Amino acid sequence: MSSSVKGSRPDDSSGRRTYDSSGRQELARETRRQVLAAATELFLERGYAATTMADVASGAGVAVQTVYSSVGGKAELLKQVVDVAIVGDDEPVPVVQRPDIVAVQAETDGRRKLEKFAAFLVTVQERTAALDAVLSVAAESDPTAAAVRDELDAGRRFGMGEFATNLKEQRLLRRGVTLEKATAVLVAHMDAAIYLSLVRDSGWSARDYQRWYVTVTAAALLPESAHR
Repeated sequence: MSSSVKGSRPDDSSGRRTYDSSGRQELARETRRQVLAAATELFLERGYAATTMADVASGAGVAVQTVYSSVGGKAELLKQVVDVAIVGDDEPVPVVQRPDIVAVQAETDGRRKLEKFAAFLVTVQERTAALDAVLSVAAESDPTAAAVRDELDAGRRFGMGEFATNLKEQRLLRRGVTLEKATAVLVAHMDAAIYLSLVRDSGWSARDYQRWYVTVTAAALLPESAHR
């Protein structure tokens, strides 16, 4: 009898621990979402230097220590704000595995490939371009923010290197365009500063920006037959 009772308790207790753990994880995730949402609003409204961790905590309705424990320091907070903005959510799915990028990789027509990527890119720019500007300003005077900027830039260069490799493997690059040149062009053409200059400052529509991206990128990378 004693053995039977002892044998049943771990199962019950284990079940409760699993439930409690799951609940705690979801609560922590929701807290992190609130912190990132508050930080996004404040960074865009006030800039990096003028936003304090206490401001973020107040905006999220949590203690300052909760901001540190759920996300990290101020520079890490800005990095995660940008990371989430890039994909539009906090799901642990890499960009390369997102449906839009899978569709870009699978497309075998060069111009249509660029069109699909441009459609994805404009949604990313809408969420991240202004934040990139905040980070660029912060990086001028804050070494930690500069390190975050460099890390994000390296990630973009890696991603565009993968895109260039995809174009090369499908034999879509114009003769004489090396992998290195294709990568450099793709990195340059997705620069957030260009998006802000054309859309925010010059009043272009998102569609105008997409057409520009496809036109100039096709002219730089694809055979002449794919320019039209």
